[in-house]
This record gives sequence, C-alpha cells and structure tokens, in this order.
Amino acid sequence: MKYALFDKATGAVRQWQDHDRFGFADAPPDELLQLPDDFEFPTVPCWVIGGAISQSPSPGVTPTGPTHAELVDRARAETRAQRLPIMSVLDGLQISAVTLGDGARAMVIETAKAGLRGLTEVDLSACVTFEDMRLAVKARYIEIAGAVPVDIRKAFAEALQ
Repeated sequence: MKYALFDKATGAVRQWQDHDRFGFADAPPDELLQLPDDFEFPTVPCWVIGGAISQSPSPGVTPTGPTHAELVDRARAETRAQRLPIMSVLDGLQISAVTLGDGARAMVIETAKAGLRGLTEVDLSACVTFEDMRLAVKARYIEIAGAVPVDIRKAFAEALQ
C-alpha cells in the first residue's frame, strides 16, 4: 500500500511511503493518506488538502522548512563526511594489496572507492524529505558494499562505528 505522510497543521507531504517495498515506522493514522497502488510519487512538493493530493498549499498556509535544493545540499554534505572514514580504511587496504602484488584485490577496492565517490551524485530529485535522501544514498551504499568480498565489506562496517 502507498501512503502520503503529511503534517496535519500545514498539509505538507513529509514523506511518500510504499509499504509493499519498504518498512516504515508507525505514524499516527490521521497523518497518513492512503493512495492507490498505481499512484506515482511526484517529484515536486505536495500537500494533502481535503483528503486529496495537491501541488499547491491551502490558501493562507505558508510552506515552511528548507527548500528541496537546501535538503540536497545538506544530504550531499552529510554523505561526504560519512564516507571519509570508509575511504581511509579502503586506502589502507588498497596499499596493502598493491604492496603484496594482489592487483585484482586492489582493483576491487578501487572500484568500491569510485562508487563511494559517486555517492554525492545519487539522484535525489524524487526524494521529498531529508530522510528519503538518506535512504536513497544508503541504498546505493549497500549496493557498493555488497559488491566487494566479505573481508573488505567488514571495513565498511568498522569505519562506520
């Protein structure tokens, strides 16, 4: 089932939710609008007005909070900060692989590092909230970590502790 999680005071949609694909924390039922299963989540800000989705706020309601561009900037800055310790561990592993003459391992690590550098280019245009953006980046991060051998994957987990 698909839902719009919205702010009761302003009607602003805070998050699009697809419960068939992802798990979500329980929200108060009066802050969720059930949507048809074939509903396509918009990429623009929306509001719940009179039990329906609108691309305009109610008259007299001023949207508050950061703009989408500001949220994207914040998400990218957070991503850069969080990948630094992982890159540092991978640099060490890569130097060891090169020193030991294990070129194949060094290339796997380089590919993972390239993927991490690309995290700031993840398309966030369909994300409505900052949490949506975090989840989009996390999904890509999981793909990158899943593509490396287990011992290298452990470095990802260690760096994030």
